[in-house]
Amino acid sequence: MQKIGYFMVAFFLVFSAKAQDSTMDARAVVLLDRMSEVIGDLGSCSFQLRTGVDAPDLNKGLIRQHFVHDVHIVGPDKMHVHTKGPKEEVGYWYNTDMLMIYSFTGNTYGFIETPDNIVETMDMVNKDYGIDFPAGDFFYPSFTDDLMEYSESIYYMGLVHFDGKDYHHIIAKGADKHIQIWIHNDTFALPARYVIHEKKNGETLQFEGIFSNWKLNPELPEAIFDFVAPENARRLNIVSKSSTY
Repeated sequence: MQKIGYFMVAFFLVFSAKAQDSTMDARAVVLLDRMSEVIGDLGSCSFQLRTGVDAPDLNKGLIRQHFVHDVHIVGPDKMHVHTKGPKEEVGYWYNTDMLMIYSFTGNTYGFIETPDNIVETMDMVNKDYGIDFPAGDFFYPSFTDDLMEYSESIYYMGLVHFDGKDYHHIIAKGADKHIQIWIHNDTFALPARYVIHEKKNGETLQFEGIFSNWKLNPELPEAIFDFVAPENARRLNIVSKSSTY
């Protein structure tokens, strides 16, 4: 990400020509860029993310499902995620070149060979296996640029106050997605909450995430990124979406 001083000048030069057909609020872009820089500079972090996801049901319509994710990361190549959902509890252990997946509910496990960094691993696993990591987009170095590319307009809505704190409120509006992001109004400018409305198959789905318990550069034991299968667990072959089997 570019530094703020240079970015402000470049921003106005690049986007002045687009002002007639889109709105890219410099205040919002600078805040998003600052947030990405802070996250990108972290050597390690931990946080909890509570998510709400709309799931279509043929008979009942949209059903809101809630998940709790405990996330631990050491850059560039270690991650552990523990997810509790309405129907299943799952753990993910990523260490250098392997992603291990264990279902606490079914007592089954499998593994996927992966690239040797977190960002490429998230890309590959999502594309080939349909696995999403909670709030993974926030950890991409290109987060701000990607949001600008796929948004028609980005607005800075000002400061809002809730839960005893102040947050910057940002809206990104696109053809099929409407995204709201709340960023802590403090030195670290970390994400606090997001809400996404997405048009899909004639319906508008909502995805929401609330961050808490951020820990910056904690010393995390190496052992938490290694998975040891329980003695009676059953191993499964995890098949990619492109597999013919």
